[in-house]
Amino acid sequence: MPTRPTLPHCAPPPRRCPMTRNKHLTRAAVVVGVAAMLAACGNDTTSPQNSTQSSTASPAVAPGTPTQSTLTASRLQPPSQDNKYSRADGRPKVTFDPCTWIPDSAVSQLGFDPSTRHRGHDVVAEQTFLTCYLDSRDEGLQLDSGNVTLDEVKHKYAGRTQDLSVNGRPAVLTPNKSGSQDCSVDLQTKAGYFGITFIVTTNGDLKGIKPCDRIVEAAKTLEPFVGKDN
Repeated sequence: MPTRPTLPHCAPPPRRCPMTRNKHLTRAAVVVGVAAMLAACGNDTTSPQNSTQSSTASPAVAPGTPTQSTLTASRLQPPSQDNKYSRADGRPKVTFDPCTWIPDSAVSQLGFDPSTRHRGHDVVAEQTFLTCYLDSRDEGLQLDSGNVTLDEVKHKYAGRTQDLSVNGRPAVLTPNKSGSQDCSVDLQTKAGYFGITFIVTTNGDLKGIKPCDRIVEAAKTLEPFVGKDN
């Protein structure tokens, strides 16, 4: 992020101010001129506070990454999706990034601490997967956005998936996708799918928590952040 100037800056007006022909300006005239300039700056629609908000809302994103981030921490930003491997298979770029598009309020609603949010092992190759993790004492939350189609997910886990509709979006539920203590709902997106996985911790298992108990409700909570265009 560029360093902000220490002094407020007022952009010059569209027309050039006429040069004075009087070389003997009085101190009073100088004061009046300075006051006018400060007044013009005061009427500028871009206050220092607004400038801060604008720079925060527009994070630097790696070239070739077609995302519109809502969270701006540099450690959360997705990788570039431009390399020879990602171009080889002709699959679309992954637009929806779960680590920067889903706000803290949504993950808090699901019982997870937003401060635990961190990127997983993003994969940008013939197939692309953007991954995010959040934690709680009883469960872990894994969020994946990839350019693998929902039909490919069904084929990979044939006989284990259950068709769903989440807020009108086609989806599948898959228990124990990668272990005995996880449950996933994968939602169809324009690029491929958005996967939501709950992983029960040892502490949660001792409490009798089942990984599929809240997965559908969690999917309904998070689905709107994918966006209708995705």
